Amino acid sequence: MNHKRWWMRWALVFLVHVAWSSNTLAQLPDTIERIKPAVVLVGTYRATDTPRFRYVGTGFVVGDGLRVVTNAHVTAAVGTVGPDGPALVVQLRAGAGAWTMRQARVLETVPEHDLALLQIDGPASAALNVMASEPVREGDELAFMGFPIGGVLGFSSVTHRATVSSITTMALPSPTGQQLSERAIRSLRAGPLQVFQLDATAYPGNSGGPLFDPRSGAVLGVINMVLIKSTRESAMSQPSGISYAIPSRYVLELMARHR
Repeated sequence: MNHKRWWMRWALVFLVHVAWSSNTLAQLPDTIERIKPAVVLVGTYRATDTPRFRYVGTGFVVGDGLRVVTNAHVTAAVGTVGPDGPALVVQLRAGAGAWTMRQARVLETVPEHDLALLQIDGPASAALNVMASEPVREGDELAFMGFPIGGVLGFSSVTHRATVSSITTMALPSPTGQQLSERAIRSLRAGPLQVFQLDATAYPGNSGGPLFDPRSGAVLGVINMVLIKSTRESAMSQPSGISYAIPSRYVLELMARHR
């Protein structure tokens, strides 16, 4: 009798899991449609360049609709901006296949978490809700959105489902004495960076894109393709089927400093 009850209990748990997974997948198309307007292109613009717009990474709008989160290495790739260089810009959706360009400026970069917060000009845009990442568990089914391989795909956003295969920590290489700064010292004191390991392949261009709950669309992390992957894997040019994300707890800390 006990054996029979065990099998019945196992079967019930399995059916609940299948029903939950099916419901999650059924909701994902609606979630994608809802959050796409807030996922943006980050790059540079200069009238004399060819092409005039140069894409460097993905970002997403947060807060009051005038702030954008992306990776710090994305803004670093922009180089010198201003009178002697191109302008830092963000492109927002303006309808099917259409984009509108907004000038942007960097409010803060956090190299030890590979995060950056931008301020954009113009009217407020649709924004994503950033939730605390502490409830995320290994085995959770999430999704991420971005613009892989840049303009090769015509700046079409791409969404991937991803299971959180591991929640781990990563110790970044310690800076030399000449590179020590107040922020670097704080980072060393804070200890290793927590990361989500995902069983999905992200490509250059996905950097800075949101990792989100497929049901609610709430952001739970930021896809990273340089800082983490170059530390934990030898070749970015040969995707292994594993990707990484910075948990949203670090995003919330960054946003809180600029309320």
